[in-house]
Amino acid sequence: MRRARGHWVLLAALLVVGTASAQVGFGFLAETPLARFNADDLKMMNAAIEKALGAPEPGTPVHWANDQTASSGEVIPQRAFEHQGRPCRDLRVVNRHRRLESSGIYTMCRDNDRWSLTP
Repeated sequence: MRRARGHWVLLAALLVVGTASAQVGFGFLAETPLARFNADDLKMMNAAIEKALGAPEPGTPVHWANDQTASSGEVIPQRAFEHQGRPCRDLRVVNRHRRLESSGIYTMCRDNDRWSLTP
């Protein structure tokens, strides 16, 4: 599961930023679903990301939900393209935790069988 490790690193960094948000002016991150996700939520979200990254066609949502925590979301694969010789894909990620919802489009590129977030 080498590819998934890159996602966990990204998510761990986001969670650290969320918990330290008051100290550095990122208070808005504390009120996002991701800051409320537990380990099972993150596993489910990562599985949806992995599945969406491998989807042959754009536009088909990959849903996930954890009934025990009231967390859910979907990952919708968008365009696939090449950037600097690397395969890349845009993903629309929607996350929910109870009444909180956030979404965004993120670009992931693959290097040596590992997907990572690309600025």
